[in-house]
Amino acid sequence: MQVEISCSNFTLAPTGLLTVQDAVGTRIVCRSGVLWVTQEGDVKDTIVGPFEVLTIQKAGRTVITALESSTLTLMEREPSVDVATAQPRRAPRMLAESVACS
Repeated sequence: MQVEISCSNFTLAPTGLLTVQDAVGTRIVCRSGVLWVTQEGDVKDTIVGPFEVLTIQKAGRTVITALESSTLTLMEREPSVDVATAQPRRAPRMLAESVACS
């Protein structure tokens, strides 16, 4: 499944995962549960708990795995470009498994 986002809410079952492609600047907001986030090209993974926010820093694939039943919001970064000269920008692409959207 591919989804284009600006702000999307997801519920992940334990061990459920969400894969986001080319989403530099997108914020992962953990609403409940615990998330394990792996960013392509990063040597360390990050654990994100309730009410914590992680901004995706690396290009490529980011994998978000629920360590327990979790809810999260993905928020596209705010554009910081001149509106007069801006080119249309595509939202990040996501591949989802074991996701219930709310």
